[in-house]
Amino acid sequence: MTNFDRQFQKKHKILFLISRFLDGGIDTVLTEYLTHLSDISHYEVTLAVGIGMGELEVYRNKIPKSVHIVYFVEDGYLTKYPKLRAYHRLPSYKKFFDETLLNPVRRQMIKRRLNKLAAGYDVVIDFDCCFYTYLKDIKTRKLVWYHFSFEQTMRQNERRMRRIAAKLEYYDKIVTISESMCEEGRRIFPWLKDKLIVIYNPKNQQHLLQQAEEKPDNELIEKPFLLAVERLEESQKDITTLLKAYKLYREKYGHTESLYLIGKGNSESQLRETAQQLGIGEQVFFLGFIANPFPWMKACRMLVHSARFEGLPTVLIEGLMLDKLIVASDCPTGPREILAGGKAGMLVPAGDSDAFAQAMHEAMTDVDLQQKLKENIKAQQAVFSFETIEKQFAQIV
Repeated sequence: MTNFDRQFQKKHKILFLISRFLDGGIDTVLTEYLTHLSDISHYEVTLAVGIGMGELEVYRNKIPKSVHIVYFVEDGYLTKYPKLRAYHRLPSYKKFFDETLLNPVRRQMIKRRLNKLAAGYDVVIDFDCCFYTYLKDIKTRKLVWYHFSFEQTMRQNERRMRRIAAKLEYYDKIVTISESMCEEGRRIFPWLKDKLIVIYNPKNQQHLLQQAEEKPDNELIEKPFLLAVERLEESQKDITTLLKAYKLYREKYGHTESLYLIGKGNSESQLRETAQQLGIGEQVFFLGFIANPFPWMKACRMLVHSARFEGLPTVLIEGLMLDKLIVASDCPTGPREILAGGKAGMLVPAGDSDAFAQAMHEAMTDVDLQQKLKENIKAQQAVFSFETIEKQFAQIV
């Protein structure tokens, strides 16, 4: 028996941490991990959520019953403003009240309860990199997942990024979700070099294919359409460029498919107005949040993804698993690695609507290109399978 085998003779207790459990990409990836690991006999898995978000926790019912779930803050009054802030803007005086009076109470509750809880686990995983201020004195092995481009975050808020980087030293390992992201971290924060590693976000292809077979009660799915699945938030995403490209796709290249957008966010009203101004308001459909987007992804003619920056966009991995033609922004970080440098999907310069429209046209009309893309998609699927990623995960926990 090897040392690796011996260490798993007993249950390995893992505590996942997430600040809020909502409907974003990080939450989706976490749900995948929890679902997969709960089926492995030598793991005992707990999810601890910083602030309970009630009805906003749309993926809660997807977490296996064998995963124990705890909340650090559940009190209705202490969760009221975080719930409102999740999708609505609060008046300044309410933000001030919440941050000045209520947030210190929440922080004390989280710190006290986390210290007590973590002692009973073999490893603590901070999955959204929000617990660094609480973990410094915890002796349990500590891992953190970082989901965004270090370089882009530095551009947006250098002070905050440097503060986080200083706290990252508290962790035993820092998991980045793409090679380019890891390289950024090693270059910008060389003192973290030995702690930075890469583990791609995994997907269970069989489970995904099963979900894709569900039939939505919506006649729009029967019509020819292109599909984007992403948060409608223009500070990171770039749906505006996609809308401009779609206008060219119709007017310059003569295509007639509609464009469906699955997702929600603060920029939705702005994007609806942009679609109207571009004269494509009747062809662009905002479908809102859909808990199971996979039937729509399976049915679409093409998956499109436009962003200013990413971490590792899960929707592109899901597109690979469903054998879809994909056109995506070649933004930092993730799309280039997911799509094998453009071999498993079309990559275009971020913010370039003309190049995006041309790539969409070529992907839809060039039969030889389609065949090459589909051959490479098959090879790329294995990179993001749980069979590959589970081995890497086991080594670090």
